[in-house]
Amino acid sequence: MEEKKRSSDAVEWMYNRYIKDDPEAQAFLQELRVHADLAGQIYAIRTRLRMTSEDLAEFSGLTAEAVEDLEESDYDGDWDEAIDRINAAFRTWFQTVILPAAQMTEAEYSVKAATA
Repeated sequence: MEEKKRSSDAVEWMYNRYIKDDPEAQAFLQELRVHADLAGQIYAIRTRLRMTSEDLAEFSGLTAEAVEDLEESDYDGDWDEAIDRINAAFRTWFQTVILPAAQMTEAEYSVKAATA
């Protein structure tokens, strides 16, 4: 007897039953997919830039809670506006934190004992 892939069968059944013939449901599902993709990108870029969610909130003008909601794809606000703010925050962080740090000399980032 052949074993079925139950989870994929269930997903396919639910899609066919509730979404396939409903343009509004299809649009909603597509919106969820887009938001999930954006959420993953925000998290990946933020962590690659070594930013905390509080840093991103400060540089974007969003609240830390809003940043966390965006990264969880659970944001209720205007996604387009939030993404514009996030992108501006990433650019500002890169220009004001990353580039200056990369241009420091060894003398500027070395700890030395004070002489008397």
